[in-house]
Amino acid sequence: MAAQTEIAWTDSTFNPWWGCQKVGQCCDNCYAAALDNRTGGNFFQQGKQPKTLSDSYWQQPLRWQRQAKKSGKHRKVFCGSMCDWTDKDAPADQRDRLWQLIRETPMLDWQLLTKRASNICKCLPNDWGNGYANVWLGVTVENQRQGLRRMAMLKEVPAQVRFLSIEPLLEDLGNLDLDGIHWVIVGGESGGKARSMQPEWVGNIHSQCESQKVPFFFKQLGGLGC
Repeated sequence: MAAQTEIAWTDSTFNPWWGCQKVGQCCDNCYAAALDNRTGGNFFQQGKQPKTLSDSYWQQPLRWQRQAKKSGKHRKVFCGSMCDWTDKDAPADQRDRLWQLIRETPMLDWQLLTKRASNICKCLPNDWGNGYANVWLGVTVENQRQGLRRMAMLKEVPAQVRFLSIEPLLEDLGNLDLDGIHWVIVGGESGGKARSMQPEWVGNIHSQCESQKVPFFFKQLGGLGC
């Protein structure tokens, strides 16, 4: 968790648990697994159960809520930078605890990003309806084969805001139907093993966002190296 974060498209991060398993090409150079390893954890190892976090940790978003209410300004919260909220191996009851926290923090705009789009509907609360006003649902889109399939699944889920995290962008995505998508984030991969991203891939997405009137956020060049 971080009250402030280097992730440019959000204000803060929160993790209802810590740990995840790789699910596709986008995970090959996972920053979260590298951080877990550097800090002495092993919660991103195959077969390892994620760890739960302390009650005091769970209090932080409630403080953000009070601050946001006092200021009258919403705070964006990315959930989660060190886990996947639709993970079938989530610690028992922690996802229900997350939904209750989200209900208690209407001034926080929760950005729930997943690489497991097929699990989204199974992980939504019973009172979801057409979506919570303060929840943005997003999927990772790294390539055509896996990423575009996730986008199609996301578009079938009722939500107030749907977004795409197109990072790391690993190939040209071709033609995109962005109907039902409200925000697009694009970025290259970072780190010593970063795979390259071509500027024309970004330009293709940007032009389609402009023509379909979808807000576009460019995060970083990453492995392009310039």
